[in-house]
Amino acid sequence: MDEDVVEWVTSNFLPFEAELRSMLRRVCASPAEVDDVIQETYYKVLQMASMDHVREPRGFLVRISKNIVIDRMRRDAIVSIEAVANLDALEIADSAPSPERVALARAELRWVIGLIANLPDRCKEVFRARRIYGLSQIETAETLGISEGIVEKEVMRGMTLISDMIARVGVHDDTRARANIQSAVKKNHVND
Repeated sequence: MDEDVVEWVTSNFLPFEAELRSMLRRVCASPAEVDDVIQETYYKVLQMASMDHVREPRGFLVRISKNIVIDRMRRDAIVSIEAVANLDALEIADSAPSPERVALARAELRWVIGLIANLPDRCKEVFRARRIYGLSQIETAETLGISEGIVEKEVMRGMTLISDMIARVGVHDDTRARANIQSAVKKNHVND
């Protein structure tokens, strides 16, 4: 048994066990069956080599328990109609963004990257280092071989230029908007 998995169970399963038991009571025929499902869930989790793939521990544990209950129902000759109806009680909403939200976020990201691409060269380098790569002001200055004052000035300049582009063009993702962005940048360019 991997110690990391045991630690994962301790920090993610134990605090949630009472809630899971409550969910299982609506589906299982008896308290003994609830205990069996919980024990089998522990067993399945503890047999795993790693828990690195688990993003939502609560949903993961509910899914394992639900699968165990479904397997038990399949094995039993008689299944309570009420138990099948209550299987929905073992559902947890998926916290992943919808495909539409993912597509919208990607379009917004492309639009923002387009705005940044239209900044003057040094301003663009500083802005990317600070705002995209998350470097500190000192790290940015050292990486680009410029002073911290210039880093601060270029970040402010970038923010001002981007704000001006947004004010002139609006928030769009079409070719006309891109042309307006490029002309807005040319009007605001200050020699590096």
